[in-house]
Amino acid sequence: MKTILVIDDDETIRSVMRLYLEGEGHAVLEATDGKAGMRLFHAHPVDLVILDIFMPEKDGIETIQEIREAGNCRVLAISGGSPSMGMDFLHHAKAFGANDILVKPFSESELLGAVHRLTAD
Repeated sequence: MKTILVIDDDETIRSVMRLYLEGEGHAVLEATDGKAGMRLFHAHPVDLVILDIFMPEKDGIETIQEIREAGNCRVLAISGGSPSMGMDFLHHAKAFGANDILVKPFSESELLGAVHRLTAD
């Protein structure tokens, strides 16, 4: 079992990811933006952070940079919006330190496959 921090301002996305991840036996922490997410990140040991790129307060790119400064936790960046715009920002997320990316909407198997790859010991 891994502890996964999900940071996304969309409550529905967070709820669906929680359902998928807990179904695989993972513990899930949730935050609505990068600022709240970093408070949880510093307060709890986390194996993986899944975060949206576009959020209020502190966006995903800023949050990835802060995670990288704090250590070597794995990061899965996600984004929706228009395919070309979302992909551009996801590629920037990889350049700033995300280990993998997923474009919304994604399937349960796509999410769990990425989580498995990033948390395999």
